[in-house]
Amino acid sequence: MQDISDRILREYSFYRDGSSELRNALLEHVRPLDSKDVRNGHLFRVGDRCDSIYLVGKGNIRVYVSGMSGRGVLLYKVRAGQICPINMRMVLAKTVALAHADASADLVAGVLKRSGVRELSARFGEFHQFVQQSVADRFEEIILRISDITTRSVDHRLIGLLLEEFDNSEKERPTIEMTNDDLALAIGTAREVVNRKLHDFERIGALKLGRGRIWLEDRAALQSLMRPKRPESVGSIGVGPR
Repeated sequence: MQDISDRILREYSFYRDGSSELRNALLEHVRPLDSKDVRNGHLFRVGDRCDSIYLVGKGNIRVYVSGMSGRGVLLYKVRAGQICPINMRMVLAKTVALAHADASADLVAGVLKRSGVRELSARFGEFHQFVQQSVADRFEEIILRISDITTRSVDHRLIGLLLEEFDNSEKERPTIEMTNDDLALAIGTAREVVNRKLHDFERIGALKLGRGRIWLEDRAALQSLMRPKRPESVGSIGVGPR
């Protein structure tokens, strides 16, 4: 069990660069996440209570909010070497969750109980500093995401996300393995809007759509949709000297 915890913790700078005393203390307190910690893919839902934080070694935790209509907005993803500040707040302040947290299918994570968090924060400055910095980074990320949603069109947000995901693909033919629901959540719009836009992009030959997969066909065609549209000339709309 400690071997698994060690592999997870090596993703965190406070563990890699910390003293042997800190590393030993972490290994004593951290256990690997198991199936009992995940309920239908959820780590916690709005209103839940939690007495542990999750340390990601592989995969990610998707943190988001949703309304009565079912439409949601992704706040951020917690990836390897990161900590979720909402999760940390729940544990330290003993408050309920303000957002939902879902585990990716390939999530490998460690579980650190409230007592361990408090002890490590009190004993080791590097751990405490990491937690504080994580909260600050996430706050900035949320502000930037809100700004993106309120200032950029759906088309530009969707194309930007697609290009980013294609760039991160390790397949020879760039591929995205996300559902329309996942894409809608990531850019803060409705699934139906994403579905319509993707079919528009497929019709111009930029993408190829499959079940839960999207393949890149023509990057230039997709990027061209990000350019401002040129205004029509005066003559083209039938106005001018007769």
